[in-house]
Amino acid sequence: MTVTDAAGDFLTYQVNLVSLQLQKADGTLVETLPATTTVDFVQLIDLSEILSSRQIPAGEYVAAQVTVDYTNASIMVDDGTGTGVSVKPVDATGTALGQLKLMVQLDNKNDLKINAAKASRIAFDFNLLASNLVDLTAKTDTVSPVLAASVVPIDNKQIRVRGGISAVDTANDDYTVNVDPFHDHDGNKLSPLVVHTTDTTTYEINGIPFAGAAGLAQLATLPANTITAAFGILQTSDQTFTATAVLAGSSVEGGGFDHIVGNVIARTGNTLTIHGARMNGHGGNDDDDFLAGNSTVSIAAATAVTAQGQSSATPAHTIAEISVGSLIDAFGTATKDNSGKVTLDATTGRVRLDFTQVEGALDASAAGNITLNLKTIDHQPVSLFNFAGTGAAAGAGTNPANYVVNTGALDVSQFSGGDLVLGIGFVNPFGTAPPDFMAVTVADVLMGGNNNICNGNSGGSGSNNCCNSSGDNSGDGNGGGNDCMCNGNSGGSGSNNCTCNSSSDNSGDGNGGGNDCMCNGNSGGGGNENCNDNAKSAQMDIDWGNSGTTVPFKTLTAANLDLDVTNANIGRNHDIQTNPQTIDIKSLSTDVLITGAGSGMTLFAITGQHGRATMNFSSFADFEAALAADLNGTTSALRLTADGVYDAANNTFIAQRITILLSN
Repeated sequence: MTVTDAAGDFLTYQVNLVSLQLQKADGTLVETLPATTTVDFVQLIDLSEILSSRQIPAGEYVAAQVTVDYTNASIMVDDGTGTGVSVKPVDATGTALGQLKLMVQLDNKNDLKINAAKASRIAFDFNLLASNLVDLTAKTDTVSPVLAASVVPIDNKQIRVRGGISAVDTANDDYTVNVDPFHDHDGNKLSPLVVHTTDTTTYEINGIPFAGAAGLAQLATLPANTITAAFGILQTSDQTFTATAVLAGSSVEGGGFDHIVGNVIARTGNTLTIHGARMNGHGGNDDDDFLAGNSTVSIAAATAVTAQGQSSATPAHTIAEISVGSLIDAFGTATKDNSGKVTLDATTGRVRLDFTQVEGALDASAAGNITLNLKTIDHQPVSLFNFAGTGAAAGAGTNPANYVVNTGALDVSQFSGGDLVLGIGFVNPFGTAPPDFMAVTVADVLMGGNNNICNGNSGGSGSNNCCNSSGDNSGDGNGGGNDCMCNGNSGGSGSNNCTCNSSSDNSGDGNGGGNDCMCNGNSGGGGNENCNDNAKSAQMDIDWGNSGTTVPFKTLTAANLDLDVTNANIGRNHDIQTNPQTIDIKSLSTDVLITGAGSGMTLFAITGQHGRATMNFSSFADFEAALAADLNGTTSALRLTADGVYDAANNTFIAQRITILLSN
């Protein structure tokens, strides 16, 4: 079982997952989660976590019942300043939330069949955007949980499996862990999973980088139950997990050091200021705590430095590479003052440089580099960052309005002036800008922002899934990834920066993917160099207020939904986000037609606000038939979110995924 999340504007969204039961056709429930697990769904926007691989009795399962507990939830909303506002979760009546039972009905064409001879997968997706309505004035969050589920792949997100080592088999290039998901260290999950490795799998073990057989051999020397975190892909053919990167021992949070992860917003000498960090204690007792405001990390020449995806001890990295904007995992000894501010002493510890995301509007493009009017670094507003000392010239610093990104041999010809561009890579060393950033991947913000597989995360993912300018896998920004999930092969060639490939394969297994690229917008799946000539990748979000509307669509057919853009009940959310603009649905002169994508990873869900039950469909026609039956004149639609592509010429939204919340 895996769990992931659709994006929402939250800094942390931490709740307890109490129970996850699978339901057979005869109503029998089978518990799969042996202990309550704390989940921060914000950490799952760009990642899927393997929750369990426990042995489930053979049978046919048609639904799931999930119990979540909001009693001690920690929810902080991004208010645009980077500081955030803590909000209280309430229901539609304003009552504080406790435990909620959510029912998820699987697509009747794709139920979960489990037998002894075949591995099966069920994926859960908690949609933050559709599930929450925030009132910053009242500091409340009205929660109507939307939890979708599917037994077929619904995205290409990188997958993480975390747990203690139980066995290492160097002869067969794999090892076995007892799955202990997220940031728990209770060791009571006891859910064995085999992690397969390859010659190109990178390792960081107790702060030392390795690759291939040498890394697995080093893993074999570790004591039983040593915590590991592996990042990679799930093969669709047999549901086996293959790691592209592995962290182990003290390179994992809670492995003997206090641990902070976050972006450097300022550097003065060897003192780093980190904003909005996450912290885990050396024994794993602090489960991914969010630290509002600023924290301090002290470094020194003795601080060991590694880089995400690094495959060997050479070339060595130094503290000079840590600059303003860098996303880092810092390991050392932490102290906390009376105000709660944390200081981490990493002078004899270590720092891992993680892939950083920068987003901005394209100002200029030339061979080997682009210039951005920088908006955010890892989704934090650029106004938070103090770039003093970053420039090579005395007294000069990085100018975020003229942020130079070295793109090497990456093809950036498909981007136009004003486009919002995402760069993934490493900030240039402190005191050497320009260039300000060394990119290993560039992409359309909508393509990269909500479904990218190359970014760093709170665990220091070590992902090698970025499309690079060369085939090297050092993780030093001069090449890297060898397993781009949009490639037509495993060599990392890609088809112009990971947004579409040139293969017509539609397996979704990373070895092709044609129609799995959300920017294709057609059934041919050709790719077309980041979809420059295709409809724009987009996200739709519309609500109809607290009371909703019984007629959100003028007509519903198996072909499309005619969204009434003049409906008087439309609330404060009514946008289609494309690159580089946001379209106000209410300003459109004609209705938007919403249709389902003809192929690829599709999932359409209908959720009831009061019954807290979700029905899932892979077929748009089936989804429409069920929705038409629900909208019977008394049931109201409250909110709809969708991901796909927007064809402005025909005012048509072609959806890979739709979630609609109803009052029933």
